[in-house]
Amino acid sequence: MINIPKGERTRFDDILRGQSQRYGLQPEGYLRKVWYHEEAAKLGEYMALSLLDELLPLLPNKESQQKAV
Repeated sequence: MINIPKGERTRFDDILRGQSQRYGLQPEGYLRKVWYHEEAAKLGEYMALSLLDELLPLLPNKESQQKAV
């Protein structure tokens, strides 16, 4: 089990309870059905942006692009 300070655990429990009620789910259902997909989307976006940063330098510079057009 993860050792979390009591104040942080209380804050987590309050947020989790509020969010799960907002979606009409139990806390576990909220974590599995809503939180998971939201976080997966964020991670996917982060990975795509990271890949974009790697791909952009591979493009020809502007002079080469203008010559090709």
